[in-house]
Amino acid sequence: MKKKFLLLVLLAASVSIYANTGIDDDESKTDVVLKKTSHGDFCMHLGVGVNLVSGAPDGYEFAPFKSWDIQWTVLQYDYKPKGASQKYSIGLGLNWSNYGLKENNTMLQKTNNVIELGKFPENTGSRWSSIRTLSINVPLLFTQKVSKDFSFSVGPIVHFNVDGWLNNKYDQGDQSYKISTKKIGQRAVTVDVMGILDIYGIGIFCKYTPMKVLKNGRGPQFNSFSVGLYL
Repeated sequence: MKKKFLLLVLLAASVSIYANTGIDDDESKTDVVLKKTSHGDFCMHLGVGVNLVSGAPDGYEFAPFKSWDIQWTVLQYDYKPKGASQKYSIGLGLNWSNYGLKENNTMLQKTNNVIELGKFPENTGSRWSSIRTLSINVPLLFTQKVSKDFSFSVGPIVHFNVDGWLNNKYDQGDQSYKISTKKIGQRAVTVDVMGILDIYGIGIFCKYTPMKVLKNGRGPQFNSFSVGLYL
C-alpha cells in the first residue's frame, strides 16, 4: 500500500506541473484546475513538508528531517461567489505521515499492545525507526484573495486514519533487515488546523495537530506541527 501511495503522489506531482500552465489571474497560483464550472472549479493539490513533534515523553527524540508529511488532495471543489474575492473549498485526499526517531541505538517496538522504546540488536548500522500513518482526509478551507499575487487559506482537515504501523530498519554485517509492525493503535479520527500562504505562485503550508497521534494507553502521546511547500 505504501509503495502504491508514493507512486500516486509522483503521478500527482507530474500532473500538477503540467496543469499549472492553465492557471489564470483569477485563480490562486497554486490551484491545479482540473475542470471549470459556472460556480467554481474542481482542483487538485499536493503538499510536502516536515513534521515537528512536540510534547513527546522523555527519551522519544524525533528528528524533523526523518519525519515527513505528504498530503495529496485528489479532488477539491472551490466555490467562489460571483464578484467575490473569497472562495470556499471541500476536498477529498490522502495523507501519509512519518515520525522518525533520531539515529541512535533506540527503536520503537510494540510490547503487550503498547508502543515503547527498545534497543536495536548489537553491532548494527544504518538504523531507522519510525511511526507511520495513512489517512483519508477531507479539507474544509476558506480562501481570501488579497491581491493578484497574494492569498491565504485557513480551515480544518478531518483525517480518517485507516492504517498505522511501526517501521524499523537496520544493517547487520552484510544483511539488511526491515521489520513492519501493524495495529499500533492510531486514533481513528483526528482533526488538523491548516493555514496556506500563496505568495507570487509559491505555496507554503503549516498544519497543527492538536489531537494525539496514538490512542491513550497505546504508546507515547505527542502532537505534531507540519510546515512545507504546497501546490
